[in-house]
Parts: sequence; structure tokens; C-alpha cells
Amino acid sequence: MVHQVTRFSDAFSAWESWNLTNFDSKSECLLAFKQALQQVQPELASVVSYHIEQASALIAETHQLVGPTGETNELYTAGRGVAVVIQDDTRPQAKQAVVAQISAALIAGNSIILCSDDDELCQSIEAAYVQSSLPTNLVQLAALDAYHQLLDSDVRSIGYVGNTEVARSINRQLAKRSGAIVSLTSETDLVGIPVAHDPHLALRFITERTRTINITAVGGNATLLELGNDAH
Repeated sequence: MVHQVTRFSDAFSAWESWNLTNFDSKSECLLAFKQALQQVQPELASVVSYHIEQASALIAETHQLVGPTGETNELYTAGRGVAVVIQDDTRPQAKQAVVAQISAALIAGNSIILCSDDDELCQSIEAAYVQSSLPTNLVQLAALDAYHQLLDSDVRSIGYVGNTEVARSINRQLAKRSGAIVSLTSETDLVGIPVAHDPHLALRFITERTRTINITAVGGNATLLELGNDAH
């Protein structure tokens, strides 16, 4: 059995490379995963397609911002890091919710550790992952109770599918952590699964970044920032 520290370290290394991969390449890899999943769980494959399509409209493009001194300013998104997805229910709707969170987190640029005792779902995901072009260690599987130790690692996103009581317990545990704030995305309505159907789900797994490039000498056209007139 892989130790959780090793598991996290491998997932972090995989994330560093995946996060630098452009959106189109990530999308192609996930489509290969979707096609492989289609052979064993077609209803889950459609969930992957949905979140790739929604993310394409949300985070695929870099946005150009105003450059007041002549520089270029770009707004783009990146993955947060290692995302742990916890499956605490095995109903069909729960499986869809899990795949939705995995798909959204991956297309957003994160690596995944799925903590689940759902053998059927894990086998389907593992088989599709092996057949896809997704990088090694980007998606890892662990037992459900492994999440307790993983929460002590430097994970940056948590996805939970299960009941409200456990979701609150996890949220309290995360609130006690020092360091970076860890986001929790929980699906506890396992009838309507509203989070799984959220077209903006990928935004829960991203961080926004800006890139500034000086395109004129000495950092831009400083005269654009002058105050007053020649007499001052």
C-alpha cells in the first residue's frame, strides 16, 4: 500500500507539470479519458464532456486587461494544487457527483487523489485513466479513510460527496489548519446533485493570476502617469 506522504508527493509532482499544460492539451487528454470511460460507464462519460465544455467557455482564454503605462496585463487561471475528492456514498447520483468534481478539478489544472471504497467506480476510473493520455500520478486512488491523513498534507482543494454532518466536520478541520486556505466543495444533496450540474464548477478549483509584460523601455510610458503640468 502506498504511504499517504508518498502519494501526496507524487500527486504534487504531477500537478506541477499538468498546471503548465495549456488548456487545449488538457482538454484533449480528458476527452481521451472520457472516451475510455464511455466503454464501461457511458452515463459518467457524459458528465466529463459536460464539464470540459463548460470550462472551455470559462477558463480557456487569457483575458487582456488595461495597461495604463503601455505594458500588457493578462488575467488567466491556474490549478490550486493537489485536490482530494472524498466519496462517502455509493448511490448512482453520488458516482456522477464524484466524476463531476474530478473532471472540473482536472480541467482546471489540479491533480486528483480520490478517496473511495466504491470498488465499481474506482475500477472504472482506473481503467479509463490507464487507457487515456493523462500523465502518470495525476489521478490516484486511495481508500476512503485515507483522507484523514491527507488533510494534514498541503492539499489545496477538497471535494466531498456524502452527508451534511461529515461535510461540516471536514470544514471545521480545514478551518483549524494554518497556511493556505483550502476550499471545500461539498455535494450533500444526492437527489438533485446541484453541484454536479453547476456549469461553473471548474471555478471552484482555480486560482486567478496576472501576468505583466513591459513592452517599452524602463517599464512603460511613464509620461502617461505625470501629474500637473510643466510648471510643477
